[in-house]
Amino acid sequence: MQGLREYGAGQRTLEWAGIGLFVPLACWSACRLLDATGPYFALVALAAALCAWAASDLLSGLVHWGFDTYGSVHTPFIGPAFIRPFREHHFDPLAITRHDFVETNGSNCLACSPLLVAASWMPLEIALWIGVQAFMLFTALGVLATNQCHKWAHMDEAATPQPVRWAQRAGLVLSREHHQLHHKAPFDSHFCTSNGWLNAPLNRLLRAWR
Repeated sequence: MQGLREYGAGQRTLEWAGIGLFVPLACWSACRLLDATGPYFALVALAAALCAWAASDLLSGLVHWGFDTYGSVHTPFIGPAFIRPFREHHFDPLAITRHDFVETNGSNCLACSPLLVAASWMPLEIALWIGVQAFMLFTALGVLATNQCHKWAHMDEAATPQPVRWAQRAGLVLSREHHQLHHKAPFDSHFCTSNGWLNAPLNRLLRAWR
């Protein structure tokens, strides 16, 4: 168990670097989208955000399952940065509630940077590419939010912000009750951590895979 808690200056630096890349790339992509869509920005953004929020839930489930199942904390690069938090989480599910913003979200920022690089340079002369760029941008934002939603699902209700509690009850973000199903033996289902919308089909897919 001690090996799961390897979190040093190198990992912290990577997480800060991920945030440092994510913020300007996301802002630049959003500005390009606003310029390309003009008065239709809100409509395009809403449609892309809904699709991307579902996609980010599926991605969170696949990644969660993969890092729970394969590799180790000593796997080069991805071990300390990505596998460690998932393995630690099963030994100490409340550890995530003690992580600050950087440790909670830095790795996701780093993972999303290639997606944002592509969105930042995608040509936006035709509607198809505008839609693709919007989807990529909001998927990156959705993936960024997955760890925060996961953290809220483990926090005491009294410590959770009121708007988040409302969103959990409405099913817009992952609820405590839904996520607790992942932490029940045999711990092989309900891997999605954004909102849980895609848990049912992913559970069936993983059962078929096994």
